Amino acid sequence: MPHFPLDPNGSAPQKKSRLVGERHHRLLFVLRPSAEVASKALEIAGVYRNAHSLTGPSRPHELLHVTMNGVGAYSRLPDDIVFGAEQVAAAVRSRPFDIVLDEVMSFRHPDQPQAFVICGRQENEALMDLRQQIQEGLYEAGLPYNAGGHLTPHMTLLYDRKTVLPEKLDRPLRWTIREFLLIHSIYGKSEHHVLGRWPLLG
Repeated sequence: MPHFPLDPNGSAPQKKSRLVGERHHRLLFVLRPSAEVASKALEIAGVYRNAHSLTGPSRPHELLHVTMNGVGAYSRLPDDIVFGAEQVAAAVRSRPFDIVLDEVMSFRHPDQPQAFVICGRQENEALMDLRQQIQEGLYEAGLPYNAGGHLTPHMTLLYDRKTVLPEKLDRPLRWTIREFLLIHSIYGKSEHHVLGRWPLLG
């Protein structure tokens, strides 16, 4: 079965049958913060909005997430890809682990509002192992997967035209990852639908 690697920037797989029409439907494996951590993240967004006169609204707490792997962008939600991704997720084995996001900055997008994010640059072996298991499972199943091994875990807090230079946080965000999710993101509508969630049981 052929494979469709996504580039490191998360573009859609080069599969002609999936390139018809607008690709508003995106599949993502993600980590979600707890309600407490999401609230703290939005507090950080508010502080930096005031400090840098940012005008973009904060993202709703239910949209906050850390992306591990994209599984393509489509003109309609593909049931076969969803089923395959669910089978891959069910085979993953990992223990709970901590994640730390300790820096804020803008990710630049040419001619578009920039993503103001909170991120972590330190290597996280448990996170990389979880992501690699998903990558390898997608590859073996012939599904779209992210090429490359580097990952800077980050959570987008808002979008704005202004650039915020990297700055370390005095109080990093830290929480324990106990599950990962497959979400259906409808681009342009700020909608995330959870298609599945898998606990980390070791």
